[in-house]
Amino acid sequence: VLDVQDAEGHPVAVGEIGEIVVGGTPGITLFSGYLDDPETTAKSYRNGWFLTGDRATRDASGRHFFDGRRADVLKVAGENVSTVEVEQVLSAHPDILEAAVIGQPDEIRDEVPVGFVVARDPQNAPTVAELHVWCDERLAKSKRPRDITYVDELPRTSVGKIRKFLLKESQPS
Repeated sequence: VLDVQDAEGHPVAVGEIGEIVVGGTPGITLFSGYLDDPETTAKSYRNGWFLTGDRATRDASGRHFFDGRRADVLKVAGENVSTVEVEQVLSAHPDILEAAVIGQPDEIRDEVPVGFVVARDPQNAPTVAELHVWCDERLAKSKRPRDITYVDELPRTSVGKIRKFLLKESQPS
């Protein structure tokens, strides 16, 4: 059984974003838990539902639409900000090859987006100020990266996923 629920475990209304949850019997129709990690297993279940970490919406006919991972959402001054959206804006710049965005702790706004970008041609890359103007023209104020850092490449797993935790570790605390 699949559902889309809010943070309290209630089904979301049509068009609202929630988390995809899966109902079933652990060890029979669902996995019984993470190997040697009872704490993560406990955090992954709520009222008998497995929390996938995936965000989605539902339309009036019951179809679901994937909206990203829960971990890819920052809480900026009480507003949910998708790192994917900010990454898409940065990557849309004609001189940027790819981008990654993480959250950085902030005393006033809880966390703020910060970007890491790879230039198509490092010798002719736009300035950080030009990238800020690019973002200012395309993103709401809360979604604009506070800082943008050029990197030669983004750290990746063996299957090509960006290792954002390494980017977080590179930031001052």
